[in-house]
Amino acid sequence: MSPTLRGLPAALLLLLVLATGLFSGDAAAARVLLVTSERSGAHEETLTAIRSALVPGIPTSEIGILEPSQVENGALAGSRIIVTIGTEAAQVVTSQSPRQPVLHTLLPRDAYERLPPATGPGRSSAIFLDQPVQRQIALITEALPDWRRLALLAGPRSQPLATKLAAAAQEQQLTVNIENISSERDIYPALQRLLADRAVLLALPDSTVFNSYTIQNVLLTSYRHRSPLIGFSPAYVRAGALLGLYSTPTQIGDQAAEAVRMVLAGGGLPPPQASRRFEIGINQNVAHSLGIHLEPAAEIAARIIRRETKP
Repeated sequence: MSPTLRGLPAALLLLLVLATGLFSGDAAAARVLLVTSERSGAHEETLTAIRSALVPGIPTSEIGILEPSQVENGALAGSRIIVTIGTEAAQVVTSQSPRQPVLHTLLPRDAYERLPPATGPGRSSAIFLDQPVQRQIALITEALPDWRRLALLAGPRSQPLATKLAAAAQEQQLTVNIENISSERDIYPALQRLLADRAVLLALPDSTVFNSYTIQNVLLTSYRHRSPLIGFSPAYVRAGALLGLYSTPTQIGDQAAEAVRMVLAGGGLPPPQASRRFEIGINQNVAHSLGIHLEPAAEIAARIIRRETKP
């Protein structure tokens, strides 16, 4: 016994040994291995949703949980499928070049596309955190049919996305203006140009432009120009965005569990995709202040779903 452990009370030592053995056994014997970037917030909600959706079809003893720091040589061996939750977990697991199928969740599409290639075809897939381009444009045309101008403020990482959004918007006869910026100091003058004529400002998942330090100034500027902002999370709606379009951790977790069951039944991973289910958040106070009438979120969502499922 090591000198460090020798001084521990017997009862505490027994608990420590049992806890370590149980944790290692769970991970080693797991058919399904969940690797999560964090044990809090949306990551924990997604993890809980996946486990809840898999049980009781899969015993909890066959579902292992690891954090990135615990992913070492051999830690991934023995599982039938690996599910990562968050970008850090995806990067760490991919660096190990696992041989089994890996499903990445709770990460943006661009983060998935930057991962190294999988070790074989069909061994990697993802459920993206961000929403499909067509769904974002459908939200504008369904919720705000009288608004025909779209403003996009893009940073270095979101310029390709802005181009795709512009193309989809133009197919719906929207006028699109894009401002590309390279740093936070460019945000205000770019917004002044974008919103010289009132437009819907669609937030892009680019930390250069939209982050916890810039969002309040972006919201205030758009509000002063009487231009609504559409965000990509409930937090944006609470902060002052008119609308938000997002998938919840539970929705992503349920879809991930469905893919896991398919693999365990002998099938393959589905192709990389966005969550099929989504939510629309509405800030009625902002709508009232801007003089905008919005239908209930459920009605708007139903029309978007009909668009997506139309043959």
